[in-house]
Amino acid sequence: MATWSVSNLTICGIGGRARLFADGKSAQGKAIWVIAGSNITIDGLEFHDAKVTDQNGAGIRAEHGGSLVIRNSGFFDNENGILGGDGSSTVTIDRSEFARNGYGDGYSHNIYIGQAARLTVTSSYFHEAKIGHNLKSRAMETHIENSYFMDGPNGTSSYLVDFPNGGKVYMRGNLFHKGPNADNSTAISYGAEGLNWSSNTLEMMHNTVVITRSGGAFIGAPGNTQSLKLTANIFAGTNNPALITGGFSIGNIVQRDNFIDLASKFPGASNIATPNFLPSSGLLPQFSLSSEPDPTYTVDAPHPFTLRTIPSGNRVGGALQMAL
Repeated sequence: MATWSVSNLTICGIGGRARLFADGKSAQGKAIWVIAGSNITIDGLEFHDAKVTDQNGAGIRAEHGGSLVIRNSGFFDNENGILGGDGSSTVTIDRSEFARNGYGDGYSHNIYIGQAARLTVTSSYFHEAKIGHNLKSRAMETHIENSYFMDGPNGTSSYLVDFPNGGKVYMRGNLFHKGPNADNSTAISYGAEGLNWSSNTLEMMHNTVVITRSGGAFIGAPGNTQSLKLTANIFAGTNNPALITGGFSIGNIVQRDNFIDLASKFPGASNIATPNFLPSSGLLPQFSLSSEPDPTYTVDAPHPFTLRTIPSGNRVGGALQMAL
């Protein structure tokens, strides 16, 4: 257990990830590590089993005003994976895994970022949060690419991703699975606790969202969201989930090249160990696009943490552009 007060620091595992187990202990009654300095990079560590008296124990508690960068790390079975990041901070998550975090009370999550300036997530894997959300961000800007957010067959998370105070949210190339035991029927929640920022926009491009829970909704957003833009996404559900709830009119969505289909066409999407979000054999061409909506979309993520270059040529809707 440690409190890191020094700034401009890099902490990394050598020869594989260093594993930190709480074993009933914590720093300041808050976390395995409390980050009090600024401009910190953590690379190649795992944080396990943080539990504290207030039921809010984190792998990392971020209490700084600068940048926090997490690379190639893991957060498993804590009451929160990462908690904090308020103020002028920026938080960057890359190639990291968050699994089974949460006390089970709905107030603790796989990751919970406060009112930071920006949260950036790339090539990471969030799954099976306990009642809480797989990702919760109150940041002014949140940018998420090529990452997985999954309940699997037994997961009980509330929202797969939650942006309760709005802000500028951009998601591209991500894969989402809401499972039959999910605590909430909405997959992606935006602005549910009030829009607190001057710019409140949600844009999704080339994502695949699969819901095997009956009914529900793919997206929830309030009517005063400034803009909601959906391009080249696949939304696949069970028993007719709504595209949008929460007050935002479906007629006000700026849409292009989206597909609505059945979750049953994506039989591997609930497999936590080896997720496969491609449709059943031979069906990928039905999601073909007549043009290339985003020429800068040049890599996809066929597996968690794995990026591959997309060959030039025709694009299809969703996050995966070719067979595995």
